[in-house]
Amino acid sequence: MTLPFSRIVHAAGAACIAMLLCAAAASAQEVRKVKFRTLCFAHAKGITELTIPAAKASQPGVAVPLYTASISPVIEGSFATPDAVFYGKATGADGKPAVAAKVPLGKSARQLFFFMPAKEGSPTPYEVRVFEDDTDAFKLGSIRAINLAPNPVRFTLGEVEQPEIAVGQSIIFPQAAKKDEFNMYPVTLAFPDAQGKWAKVYSATWKASNERREIVVTLVDEQFKQPTVKVYPDIPPWAEGKGAK
Repeated sequence: MTLPFSRIVHAAGAACIAMLLCAAAASAQEVRKVKFRTLCFAHAKGITELTIPAAKASQPGVAVPLYTASISPVIEGSFATPDAVFYGKATGADGKPAVAAKVPLGKSARQLFFFMPAKEGSPTPYEVRVFEDDTDAFKLGSIRAINLAPNPVRFTLGEVEQPEIAVGQSIIFPQAAKKDEFNMYPVTLAFPDAQGKWAKVYSATWKASNERREIVVTLVDEQFKQPTVKVYPDIPPWAEGKGAK
């Protein structure tokens, strides 16, 4: 049976409206609210704060501080694309704020953005990495080790040798199980030598706590050309008091 022309037009119009509504719904679903914190390895070009767009276009942008000595407070952002895009004060050729850093969002509702000065020739002043920051992915009493050294590294905590960390990679491992009466344990870091054997380049004593996490960054100091370990203690504000001392 052939439908009248008017009914065909009506059906087509209804289908078009339905498609538009579906597209609008899909677009709305793409907006993600993420609670995040930041940690900046070193400032690039004197930029100490970035911004992200507010949830509503009529509102001012959300300030994103870049702390180098500690992790920032929790910030809530609304992201309309799969990427987290951060803007600086500088403007582009179109007169709009220029992108200072960009990274695909992680899966968690809590994320940590780790900022580093970008390499020479990069279109943005910062390179940024994203890590899952919830306490299921990064448990209390754990260590997240990020390797920025130009070679693989390997930690030994107490008497336990940890897995090798490749260049530019990170892993999470627990604090040492064996501690002294003050909850202290020895830590060493090894680099591969010219023969490929592991050679100790760092030793220290760290304190264990089930109420805290650590973010540890390994690198080679550019000025003195010496292996360096930076340790950032982390007590997530949403998890305070949940660990056992």
